[in-house]
Amino acid sequence: MVKYRIVDRPAFEVVGWKTWITGPDNQQFGRFWEKCREDGLFKKFAELGRQRPGLQTRGTPLGISCVDEDPTKRNFYYMIAIEKPAQEIPTGLEVRGVPAAQWAVFECHGKVPESIVEAEMFAFQEWLPASGYIHAHAPEMEVYFPGNDGQSENSYCEFWLPVEPVQG
Repeated sequence: MVKYRIVDRPAFEVVGWKTWITGPDNQQFGRFWEKCREDGLFKKFAELGRQRPGLQTRGTPLGISCVDEDPTKRNFYYMIAIEKPAQEIPTGLEVRGVPAAQWAVFECHGKVPESIVEAEMFAFQEWLPASGYIHAHAPEMEVYFPGNDGQSENSYCEFWLPVEPVQG
C-alpha cells in the first residue's frame, strides 16, 4: 500500500518548458525529460540557483500534468519546471501559475518511472474512489527531491493529486 498525506498549499508559480502529451503512451514523459536534459533546461535551472528545494513543494524539479480544466482528459500539457525564483526569468522559460489547493501526497519509493506509475494507479484506482474526495481542478505534480537520481531502489519522490471533498 502506498502511504499518503493531505496537505494544503497556497498558490505559487513555476517556470520551465512544456510539451503536449497525447494519450496513454507513458514513454512520452521519459522522452521529454531526456530532450530537456539535452537542450539545457536543467542548466537554466542551475543558472537561476534553483537546485535547492522550493518553498511549497520542497522539491526540484517538478513534473506537472496540466489537467486543470478537465482531469478526465488524458491529452494535456506536461511541464518540467521549478518553483519560480524571485529574480528575473531567462528568455525561453514559460511561467505558469499553480492555484492554491489541497493535495493528496503519495509517497513513491524506488526507481522512476515505475514508482510514480504505481502511486498513480493506487491513487486513482483504489484511494480516490473510497476517499471522500474528487480530483480538483488543478494540475497533478511529480515532486522530485535533491539527491535522488530516480534509478536507485532507494530513490524517493512524491505524486501530488489535487483534491477537494465530495459535496453532498
